[in-house]
Amino acid sequence: MKRFNIIVLLLLLGSLFFLPDADRDHLFLQAVNDTAAEWITLFEEERGSPVKAIRFEGLDLDRPGGEAGSQAVEREIRNATVLDSDRWFLDSDGSWWIVFKDQLVCNPDSLAPPEDGIALRCTAIELEDRARVAFIVADETSMLEREFFKWYSILPPILAIAIALLLRRTIVALFLGVWLGATLISSGNPITGIWLFLCKYLFDEALCQQFRLEIIGFVIALCATVGMLSRGGGIQGFVKLLLRFARSVRSTCVTTYMMGLSIFFDDYSNCILVGSIMRPLTDKLRISREKLSYIVDSTAAPVAGLSVISTWIAYEISMFSPQLPEAANMIKEAATDPDKVETISTNGYEIFFMTMPYRFYCLFTLFFILMIILSRRDFGPMLQAERRARRTGDCVRPGGMPMVSDAMTRIKAKEGVPQLWYIAVLPVILIVLVTMEEFWRLGGGWKLSFSKIFSIEAISTVLGAIPEDQAASPIFHGALAGFILALILVICRRILTPVESVKAAAASTKGLFFAVVILFLAWCIGGVCRDMGTAHYLIATFLHVIPAEIFPLLLFITASLVSFATGSSWSTMAILLPNTVLLSSMMGMECALGPEMMLVISIGAVLEGSIFGDHCSPISDTTILSSVSAAADHLDHVKTQIPYAVTTMSAAMLAGYLPAALGVHWGWSLAAGAVVLLAVIFLLGRRTPLPQENPVPG
Repeated sequence: MKRFNIIVLLLLLGSLFFLPDADRDHLFLQAVNDTAAEWITLFEEERGSPVKAIRFEGLDLDRPGGEAGSQAVEREIRNATVLDSDRWFLDSDGSWWIVFKDQLVCNPDSLAPPEDGIALRCTAIELEDRARVAFIVADETSMLEREFFKWYSILPPILAIAIALLLRRTIVALFLGVWLGATLISSGNPITGIWLFLCKYLFDEALCQQFRLEIIGFVIALCATVGMLSRGGGIQGFVKLLLRFARSVRSTCVTTYMMGLSIFFDDYSNCILVGSIMRPLTDKLRISREKLSYIVDSTAAPVAGLSVISTWIAYEISMFSPQLPEAANMIKEAATDPDKVETISTNGYEIFFMTMPYRFYCLFTLFFILMIILSRRDFGPMLQAERRARRTGDCVRPGGMPMVSDAMTRIKAKEGVPQLWYIAVLPVILIVLVTMEEFWRLGGGWKLSFSKIFSIEAISTVLGAIPEDQAASPIFHGALAGFILALILVICRRILTPVESVKAAAASTKGLFFAVVILFLAWCIGGVCRDMGTAHYLIATFLHVIPAEIFPLLLFITASLVSFATGSSWSTMAILLPNTVLLSSMMGMECALGPEMMLVISIGAVLEGSIFGDHCSPISDTTILSSVSAAADHLDHVKTQIPYAVTTMSAAMLAGYLPAALGVHWGWSLAAGAVVLLAVIFLLGRRTPLPQENPVPG
């Protein structure tokens, strides 16, 4: 095992011995939230009808100390019973709450609460390792208990990552991680753990979820399209067209980078399209598959995360906007002088746009990639990979295992067919157009008046209205439309026969089995981490150990750890952001930044830490898809990307979030980070040889 793997493995295992004590307040509140969610589900099932309104009559709290008082407990009960529903909740102070236009709204003027509803009273008790909550409605009591999340909740992802580094067998590592988690959930019974893994995590949550099946369908349809276009000469014709602009290693990498920036609407589409289209050209110029997968992976999420028209923006905003009205109310209540208290915006999109200058990791990553390309310098494992590719022509490490088979990467054009570039370009254009139209249709965009179609408000409304379970439908339908057009083009122009087209499509997809299995297992371990509370335990461990002045830095680190351990930036955002809004706005009252700026910087830190951890995690779906599209060895991609990601992460922390939280203007942070990154490139980086400088012998 190489030195890099040993270092990462030791850091992972060593971290288990230096974890601080978990914050019991957070664990208790999360247990209360879970019991409330379970109670309302059971109550409505027994009642046989949904509850329209809850009037909270009071709370009896029995805790042996801690800062989480009745107001925080009441908030968790409200959030668990009201969010994602049409149910109203009346606070004990007389404030009505409801989810309206995807935001948790307090006392909305345009709506009137229903007259009927249930009167609820609760008793919450903290025991040694659990929370016990009694829900009392009409003198009928339902008693529920929930154990606190334990330290061993972090073992499944750590085991998966450690075995992947140790044995270089991703499927084995993921399977063992899922099995360990399912066994722990099953009270230590390994047989029950296997059954739970198969029935719940694999079947119910992976094979039976529309979103995930459409992601698989999207990958298969795109790869089939690429295979058919390669056999029909379209990809080769497009590569010849690109050769006008990409005649060298540098210009080819710049072209790849610019394509990554142009596909801004979805990171999955970005990963598959850019890698699949550029791979023949980068192979020809002896650019390593590790370098290609790095450019693909490290442009996809940052571009989608920053874009105002993407699958990300609605999701990101929906994770923190419901808490904004409550944060504003809490600040007013906590202010000693209500007339002079600083207010915060309750508009989620306005807050999102304010975070843009503080998205340091994404901005630094995009800058760093471009500088690496233009300077033609690399360092660390990437330098070794690039030197190998230039000197030997081996774009994949000898002994490496590409994520797709040679049958896909070596599909050649049929002998004698015309290599027409538009045969490849037209399906890609259709994929983009259909995808964007589907986003617009699902979000109700065609119902808007013509005068509002091109406004930012319309885009925000449409993206925010897309149902969560249909979020992958646009990219699946786009890929399917591209496949059909490609099939029509090659058949109607008599480039391929129908049988040859089907064979080419099948040849390009039959090697995807390995990648699809890894994707399913990655989703399974994400479900295990959710049920074991991996992310919540990490939050409880790291959230309250740093003072306000470096709170955004702590959030960035916490989000990075959670995302790395779970392999999901979206899950990390969903868990961290609701807590971040309330906590950061209150902490902002104790420092010079003020509530709103502390809130903005903190949200930016969570979003960026989530993306950084996702980039470094071998169990991340976008990392896997980048390896698929570039046909790279998955662990080689992770190993070569981590040093570069850590470099930009360090710049984001030291030049970005640390000075920003101390009041330094974001412009100075961006300038300082750029200087630091350039210094690293020119001090550590070494030029890689050009292909013609070291031709293959013979």
